[in-house]
Amino acid sequence: MNARRAQEVARRQELLELEAEVQRLTLAATLSHYEHLRVLSWAGSAARIGLRIFAAAPRMRWLLLATLWRRFARRKG
Repeated sequence: MNARRAQEVARRQELLELEAEVQRLTLAATLSHYEHLRVLSWAGSAARIGLRIFAAAPRMRWLLLATLWRRFARRKG
């Protein structure tokens, strides 16, 4: 009976270790997903701020247009 109990304990420990590994992998995937969402949220916020500045300041639009025009002219010439 003692050997059978030892086998049961070993089997139970193996199952618990497998369950713990599954939980670790699930947690890692969830945290990775949340990190991805956080980066997307940050990028979206930065883009909104940039568009607001771009829309509110005509000088910024002209500065950007002049910079792009200058770079484009250098490549042609």
